[in-house]
Amino acid sequence: MPRPHAAVLSRRHVLAGAAGVAATALLAACGGSAATDTPKPAAATANSSVASGGAALGSGTIGGMAWDQIVAKAKGGTANWFLYGGSQTTNDYLDKYVIPTMKQQYDVTVKRTPITDTVEAVNKVLAEKQAGKTADGSVDLIWINGENFRTMAEASILYAGWARNLPNAKLINWEEPIINSDFGIPVNDREAPWARAQFVFIYDSAKVPTPPKSFKALEEYLKANPGTFTYPAPPDFTGSVLVRHALYETTGGWQQYGSSFNEQVYTAKAPAAWDYLNRIKPNLWQKGTTYPDAAAKLDQLFADGEVNFTMNYSPTAGSVGIAKGQFPKTTRTFYLDAGTIANTSYLTIPFNAKNKEAALVLANFLESPEAQVEKAKQTRSGDSTVLDFGKLSDASRAAFKDIPLDPATIPSAELAAHALPELPAAYVDRIEKDWQANVLKK
Repeated sequence: MPRPHAAVLSRRHVLAGAAGVAATALLAACGGSAATDTPKPAAATANSSVASGGAALGSGTIGGMAWDQIVAKAKGGTANWFLYGGSQTTNDYLDKYVIPTMKQQYDVTVKRTPITDTVEAVNKVLAEKQAGKTADGSVDLIWINGENFRTMAEASILYAGWARNLPNAKLINWEEPIINSDFGIPVNDREAPWARAQFVFIYDSAKVPTPPKSFKALEEYLKANPGTFTYPAPPDFTGSVLVRHALYETTGGWQQYGSSFNEQVYTAKAPAAWDYLNRIKPNLWQKGTTYPDAAAKLDQLFADGEVNFTMNYSPTAGSVGIAKGQFPKTTRTFYLDAGTIANTSYLTIPFNAKNKEAALVLANFLESPEAQVEKAKQTRSGDSTVLDFGKLSDASRAAFKDIPLDPATIPSAELAAHALPELPAAYVDRIEKDWQANVLKK
């Protein structure tokens, strides 16, 4: 997913704040105590009990209107949703479930506008602001994450004061750092959590009985099995996170990089990662002379048997590939012994959205237990839910628990226990540029 320059950055998948990732047990809480889909009693805090403007969390009161007024105003309208269009499973989820259900339940037409890079939507909103178009904008909702969120926040082109007021916001634990901070930037009621992601490697167990679970082991594996592994070229988000994993392992872990960019630390440490990636380069697919330009291209190489591995931010991607008939039935997934990067993706509304009410109703629906269950199914997008199981009804928890988990998917509780944080945004852009200079062009 290429992007133009540092001022307007791109990324589809999420890159979240550092601390507390492992504390989110994801689907592990399925067996919790009985609850209804209402917030549990808690002491009043800025994040958990009170949303913006002093309204109760999940009150539905936004922009001076009660929720039933918002729903009524949205009726018959259209929500223009700009989002990455390269995931067929996500597209199927939207086209086969979200779009028809929104029309049936709310008489809201969801217009899915596929883009190759989230920055396209950000640039459109920026251009409209520069042209003085402060209302009737062409973008109503964006699937977004850290870097693009930062760009929009700095440009003051985000609609604010809504995310924690959505009725279904009461089913989310806003105290989690992975929820209330996006790429180290406080969410501050300007975007709504939609999906969790965690990086996994995907492999063919018929060809690789024991997968390499460290970069040192991968180097040894490639010496014995040259040409069977590659990764997408950054700034593709999947290739980028592979490089960050390599940086973590070859330079002594993520903790040293801190909560903001440290030039001295980065300059001293990063060469070890470039050295490693250049050492394995001759043993990569095509001898490292070329790299897939997108994760989907790597998936196809894996499906065609040209390589023994692919990789994905969705832990159920291997199962989805099997269900679609794309991957062999012997497909399995694994994570590195040192851990695996996890994050959250969001929905946001531009400041000048023409159909804010339709966008609000859509965002709230996407956070509902029903929609989150559908999204979590392996035949849909396979993402883990952003909902807090302790806040769900028994029926909702059971619906998540009943989602089939086949051998190609690692249990969420196990992944959560090995979750690693993302780096602050400034590191990611620098790493991707330096990979181009120090690996691709070497």
